[in-house]
Amino acid sequence: RSLYGALIQPIDPQASAASTALINRWVSDVTAGKIRNMLEGPLSPSSRVVIANALYFKAKWKTQFEPLVTRDAPFFPDGLDGPSYRVKMMSMSGCLPFYRVRDSLDTTIVGLPYRDDTSTMYLIQPANSSRTAIRRLQATLTGKMLDSWISQMKLQSTMVRLPKMHLRNSVDLLQSFQKLGFNSILSPAKSDLSNMIDSSSSAGPKPYVNQILHKLDLTIDEEGTEGAAATSALVDRIGSQRQ
Repeated sequence: RSLYGALIQPIDPQASAASTALINRWVSDVTAGKIRNMLEGPLSPSSRVVIANALYFKAKWKTQFEPLVTRDAPFFPDGLDGPSYRVKMMSMSGCLPFYRVRDSLDTTIVGLPYRDDTSTMYLIQPANSSRTAIRRLQATLTGKMLDSWISQMKLQSTMVRLPKMHLRNSVDLLQSFQKLGFNSILSPAKSDLSNMIDSSSSAGPKPYVNQILHKLDLTIDEEGTEGAAATSALVDRIGSQRQ
């Protein structure tokens, strides 16, 4: 609480519906109602801790897209040789931050500043863009590379065409955390959360993290961006098949 300003709220796993409603209401309040049902089911009676965080962002573009110019247009997620999908395509011309990476990555980065001049959305597009090309770029891209590109951006007259979108997604992050090496806290046999939960007086399986759920709601339109994200981790005491 003193380090992160976190809210600590006792919950009663035996009153699972009330506890779930309490957590969902907090996430909904923080995200301006964009994420209403962070937890989709009742808590297990063996639940010990639910760790949740959430964020909300809403800002208007410094240079907005003109709604009258938005048109139905083909979008090619797998490149120009692949199938196309009809989308609402926004268009805008202006003097924008721009940089072309002229090495083997052959990538263009364009900045769309927000009106408050404190934040910018960066659009990164590899040459001959497709889902495959973007995945290759993601596998190569590092924070240091991105910082270098942004530092070299110059204002340039640019035309941007961007699909109008509203994205929602829900992702189970357990496998992602395992790939990052967080295996011990996910195993009832190996987990050690003694600094968080006093389990010295309890027999049976140790507390461990058995669910990490992430939800996203993002809208990008002619006026700007509105986005919300939330993550919850459930610490349980019942053993599972995952070791």
